[in-house]
Amino acid sequence: MENENKTAIDFDGIRSLANEDKTIQAKLLDIVKGTDTGKAYAETIAKNYFEENIGHEHKKIYDFVDQALIGAGLEKPQGVKTSEWAAMIANQNKEMADQINALKSNTDNSETLNKIEELKKRHKKEKEQFTMDAKKEIDSRDSELNALKNKLSSLNKSTEINSIINGLEFNKSLDEGLIKDVITLKTQQLIANSVEEDGKIVWMKADGTPYKDGILNADLSYILKQELGSIIAQSNPGGNAGNDPTKGGDIVNSQVMMQEGTFKTQEQFLSEFDKIAQRKGIPKGEEYNKLYWEAFNRYDIKSLREY
Repeated sequence: MENENKTAIDFDGIRSLANEDKTIQAKLLDIVKGTDTGKAYAETIAKNYFEENIGHEHKKIYDFVDQALIGAGLEKPQGVKTSEWAAMIANQNKEMADQINALKSNTDNSETLNKIEELKKRHKKEKEQFTMDAKKEIDSRDSELNALKNKLSSLNKSTEINSIINGLEFNKSLDEGLIKDVITLKTQQLIANSVEEDGKIVWMKADGTPYKDGILNADLSYILKQELGSIIAQSNPGGNAGNDPTKGGDIVNSQVMMQEGTFKTQEQFLSEFDKIAQRKGIPKGEEYNKLYWEAFNRYDIKSLREY
């Protein structure tokens, strides 16, 4: 049951512990990233990265178009956007073509007509060259933008992987250099094989199939423990050493074990229970209901408020 007595929180003490212990850092990050404040902070970092590393590339493209047109002897009006200026030039070209066609229909002077045709050909050639140069520059900028976006995506994935790795304990009997090499290799492989679907990362194996935990896609913590199993410190045999089923939720002896602090309402209890069931590959049905009501009664959920 939730303790109703409020106590003062020693933030300086927490900060001091976090500076010395990476495990605490990882736990704090895991807690904060699920909050509105944490999500807003992460979005701000991503937005700032975009503005500092990607946004200005768009301006370079328009600056290139401006300089190309100015270099061709055109003068850009004050306060007019590049896209609007390009439209103005296109309209002027159309008007000139209309005037030329009108002139051709009202004269029989062959010399004048020849000069007009020569001007038209030269104008068309210069226009085609300008269009070709602009397209090459835009394609080049697009490639740079895609490279920056891929770099940002890899950075986000690497950060997520490292936040979990910092909370793991590795076999101290192994060479530290070997441990680092294995972590680096596995991190690179996970990032290279991962894909993004509907804005979410799906961690894939080398054969292109997603990692599974039961019938569902495995979370990153589960995957890293599997991939780094050869260098992670192993618990001593006997009892429940190294296995606290109440942390993160587990199923022990046909009972769903949960950490009571993860739910304060009946709705939160249902949400946490459902996460454990999905992670263990238990579909809704007879077994699901049996486990649910057993845990519901054991944790006295009826005494909690509904929402």
